[in-house]
Amino acid sequence: MSGVDFKFGRGSAILLLLALIAAVLVIMRFAGGLGSITNLNDGYGWGFWIGFDILAGIALAAGGFVMAAVVYLFGNEKYHPLIRPAILTAFLGYLLFIVGLIVDLGRPWNIFHVFTNWQHHSAMFEVAACVICYTIVLALEFAPNVFERFNWTALTSLWRNLTPLFIIVLLTVFTAAMTHSVVWTVVAFVVLALFEVMVRAGAIRRDPQVPTLLIMAGVIFSTLHQSSLGSIFLISPDRLSALYYSPVIPVMFFLSAVMVGPAMVMFESLTSSRVFHRKPEMGLLSGLAKAMPILIAIYVLLKLVELGVTGEFGLLFTSGGASVLFIIEMLLFIIAFFMFLSPGVRNSTSGLFWGSLFVVVGVVVNRLTVAYLAHSVPGHAYVPDIREILVTAGIISAGVLVFGFCAKYLPIFEEEHA
Repeated sequence: MSGVDFKFGRGSAILLLLALIAAVLVIMRFAGGLGSITNLNDGYGWGFWIGFDILAGIALAAGGFVMAAVVYLFGNEKYHPLIRPAILTAFLGYLLFIVGLIVDLGRPWNIFHVFTNWQHHSAMFEVAACVICYTIVLALEFAPNVFERFNWTALTSLWRNLTPLFIIVLLTVFTAAMTHSVVWTVVAFVVLALFEVMVRAGAIRRDPQVPTLLIMAGVIFSTLHQSSLGSIFLISPDRLSALYYSPVIPVMFFLSAVMVGPAMVMFESLTSSRVFHRKPEMGLLSGLAKAMPILIAIYVLLKLVELGVTGEFGLLFTSGGASVLFIIEMLLFIIAFFMFLSPGVRNSTSGLFWGSLFVVVGVVVNRLTVAYLAHSVPGHAYVPDIREILVTAGIISAGVLVFGFCAKYLPIFEEEHA
């Protein structure tokens, strides 16, 4: 493994400028309130920041848990070269999501309520708890990059031995917070402890480099909060168009995250290969692309079948702007579906780039539409202020710069093995 040749050029200067502009706007937001730089109002309390930074951003960071499951839980070791970039992308994505949420909500010091006031009946509390826990998991998954860079072998050994014990405590406390049940908390602790005992005794196969419980925790937390983001909108049946509202919207949110995870990995890998002048891992990306038609088909067919079963298929052409956005979303997924079916596309860098981009944009359109429709009141129009968009652009720019810094100085990339 080695760092890439990342130089601070014109593109980096533009990203830095956007990040600095965002920093100034954030200061203005906290000094003057939301109204000082946004067009949010009583009708649209959730605007561009929630729709893009939060709902879409969390989905686009799903590549971390998807790739971790593929490699470490399902044993597809050949995809290992894609793991570290995916983990870094996910880690930065969640950190940026937290920054965006703080900018939107304000009062970051109130985060302590998540730790002291457990509301196990609240989907919002579950999302907050899972995001905090998963960000911690991502930090632990990312840590070996730093240890390896500075050759801290003692810390690596300590990380490998203590991380499973920490995860047992984390999952046990999480169970207590979610259930308020002593019985379930004890059961969770006993099961997790026995699992780790069996792993250390050699009765359960484990990866010698990564604690199995760490990967399992990442998949558990991701699965829970990706779906629970959808659960939040179950309270909006009168606001959301029936094209988007559904009793199974939590399932749809989870499936869309699983679908966009590999697409985001492909998009990130191809983009970073070009920026860092690396040879793309075409063998691995083509392998990921083979799964995309299945993932897209499951999502699209489930959505269309649901509309047919509920008798709401006609809404495709009678719901105004919601119909237009829904059709755009479906067309993006369907085009990507047929692209990924083609061996020529799967073996082409441009084909993989555009196919993955269509999936990414389709999910972004879905999340923005859901956020826009679910929190609107007739008579209250909302169009994002340019400063809202600049804040988001600056946050993303900062993330890209940090990714480049990590790629240059840490062992993020490794060579694809035949």
